[in-house]
Amino acid sequence: MDEPFTCTCQMKTDLENSADVFSFFKENYPLPGIVDNLNKLSNKELRCACCLMGAALLSISRKKTIWGWLKIKG
Repeated sequence: MDEPFTCTCQMKTDLENSADVFSFFKENYPLPGIVDNLNKLSNKELRCACCLMGAALLSISRKKTIWGWLKIKG
């Protein structure tokens, strides 16, 4: 995936508007659901998952360092 995360799907929009990225994933895109079915996901679904994860990481990195963010949560 060479291009930046430019898709504008509703899931990504909801993620970007979410106050808490981790809660968003827990509620909408749980990691066990992806990991347990990794071999069954289509290329489009894998691309979507990568895009969402990338957008989440970019969002977190813009707010604070991950360590600062974890301190707030802890």
